[in-house]
Amino acid sequence: MDAAFRFKDDQFVIVANSINRPEDIHVVMKKLQEYLAIECTIKKIKISPSANIGIVLLPTDGTEIDEIMLNATSALSKSNPLGDNQYYYFNQELGCKIDEQESVKSAILATLADESFVLHLQPKINVESNKVSGVETLVRMRDSEGNIVSPNEFIPIAENSSLILQIGDWVLSKAHSLSLEWQQNGHQDLSISVNISDVQFKNGASLLSKLHKLAMANDGKASNLILEIGEDIILKDVELATALLNEIHQLGFQVSIDGFGSGSINLSVLKDLKIDEIKIDRQFLENVPSAEKDTSILKSMIMLGKSMNLRVVAMGVEQKEQIEILKNNYCDEFQGFYISKPILSSEFLKWLEEYSK
Repeated sequence: MDAAFRFKDDQFVIVANSINRPEDIHVVMKKLQEYLAIECTIKKIKISPSANIGIVLLPTDGTEIDEIMLNATSALSKSNPLGDNQYYYFNQELGCKIDEQESVKSAILATLADESFVLHLQPKINVESNKVSGVETLVRMRDSEGNIVSPNEFIPIAENSSLILQIGDWVLSKAHSLSLEWQQNGHQDLSISVNISDVQFKNGASLLSKLHKLAMANDGKASNLILEIGEDIILKDVELATALLNEIHQLGFQVSIDGFGSGSINLSVLKDLKIDEIKIDRQFLENVPSAEKDTSILKSMIMLGKSMNLRVVAMGVEQKEQIEILKNNYCDEFQGFYISKPILSSEFLKWLEEYSK
């Protein structure tokens, strides 16, 4: 809150210039409502204040002072029929969007508190042996009715706040626990890949601290976790990426470049990165083998990875013919709906047993 002054009678104006994103207006409103809800006693009379709020967002709702105040007054007047301690956006379309985002944030917080996120696992298959070599973790959330919520509905909102850091920590902990559990059940070679978000990667110190704790909880061993870093994330700050990947490797964790080929990573940069694997983006499999040029590009990408002694994984495999091409060109692993859709983590070992028969 940057300024507050009395407008007239019982109406006040709050100016919040420090808000950088429209959705952050809820932070200011919550503080205001909490402060104004404090009971007070004046001349032995207990008073329980309430406040309705009309919201205008600049410059979309006005640029001149008279226009701004007129729109703010209009929004306030529409909040009054809703009852005490209500608010109303002058721009209802934007307001509804912000409210929806806040609702999703509340659901994420509740899910974090209950530790009720759901992990789905996408099997990774060894091209040569056709055996399961590992899985990729996919985090999901349930709505109030127990239905799975699409990640597109909550991940972007979580990434625009610190919530993605908490979700990321939960996934890492869960994946680490699954890895140890599987090793105890005789599946020592199964790897578990975890996607690291842009926000997590930028908060490198926090990420390294989490990984260090996981390793220390396993007698200093990094288990079978593979950290998947998007190619686009690395390109945003190559210097940071190079340093951070070195630190991750020193802790004993493997690193994979996710969505390889989707960006424009320089080969001179790629050769200096401490990585173990590249995952070829699914777009390079879509027209294989029907399109000759696409097939040639895929073969070249596999050859590049193998020439750098990297494990090569192809994403989005949906046809048997694609597997034959991968096998003939010495690709190491693949994943895709041809083998299986993502599986609930609690059902994975049962699926693995059936698949391995």
